[in-house]
Amino acid sequence: MINSNSFKPHLPRPSLLRWEIAAALLIKIVLLIGLWFLIFRWQDRPVDKPDMAEHFALSSANAVAPVDFSSQSLKKEPSHVR
Repeated sequence: MINSNSFKPHLPRPSLLRWEIAAALLIKIVLLIGLWFLIFRWQDRPVDKPDMAEHFALSSANAVAPVDFSSQSLKKEPSHVR
């Protein structure tokens, strides 16, 4: 006689199937958030790099007159020879 167990389809446990569906949905959500950042968040960023010299340059109102260090007396520190 033929075994009746061989004709039953082998289905995964329902709890395992729930975990697989939850993991697939979580991966999908993470990928959609990443796509949203790529499209909308970084869309307004400038294409070329900003000029750092222009960014840190002092305006003419804040400019300080350069100090002439040659007129100041310099004391030479003694050299310590060991």
